[in-house]
Amino acid sequence: MDKIRDTLERLYHTFNFETAIQKDPIRFPKRYREPLDIETAGIISSSFAYGSIKCFCSFLEGLFNIMGSHPSEFILNFKPSYLLKKLSIKYRFSNVDDIVAYLFIIQKLIQQSPSNSLEYYFHGENTILKISNFVQWAFKVNLTSVYGKNTKTKGLIHLLPDPLKGSPCKRINLFLRWMIRNHDIDFGLWKTIKPSELIIPLDVHVLRVSKRIGLTKKSSQSMKTALEITEKLRKINPSDPLKYDFVLCHGDINRLI
Repeated sequence: MDKIRDTLERLYHTFNFETAIQKDPIRFPKRYREPLDIETAGIISSSFAYGSIKCFCSFLEGLFNIMGSHPSEFILNFKPSYLLKKLSIKYRFSNVDDIVAYLFIIQKLIQQSPSNSLEYYFHGENTILKISNFVQWAFKVNLTSVYGKNTKTKGLIHLLPDPLKGSPCKRINLFLRWMIRNHDIDFGLWKTIKPSELIIPLDVHVLRVSKRIGLTKKSSQSMKTALEITEKLRKINPSDPLKYDFVLCHGDINRLI
């Protein structure tokens, strides 16, 4: 583990975070100062952070242009009928209806939260259960005003994976890293989960570099793999295992490891 620690520490202390932010979905919530704007932009940005960086950043630029200077105000007040007409772009597995349905779910969850925050829905005995509870709350929202009937399509379900079904939940774990950690580029707005309890946002980049440096031998992007990598990182830094997540991901993208 000493060799892995030395590799990660060297990369961490020489890494240009500010430059890498411009090619990362965190650049969108970084535009805002109000906590609910950051939270709202964060859950949306992380949810569509898959595929090529160029593609999802282009999609998100268009979406945030519609929302204006305060995305939380837009989300809390938009009507599905308006956005169904206004939004003309789909993204990969999710069509316009699915995207509007997802944003409508975020609207209802924030409106119904006693704390006026999505943090309210992340409760449970451990991080996996907290994520699963959030997903279950999301699917309780009636979507008749979007689809014409209360249904849950594949394009919507893709945006809300359940860790209890084996998904690594990369995008939700990415969002949680932003909200929980208060170091480096992250915001540290929430207290529901401790930094030590976070799970690595496992994608192809993190998996590839994790295999390369010896954090795992697994080849599948699964929750089991995410937990194994996280546990190895926890041995290096018990209080903040995701300290190296950003540099692992961008270290692979930029071929630094």
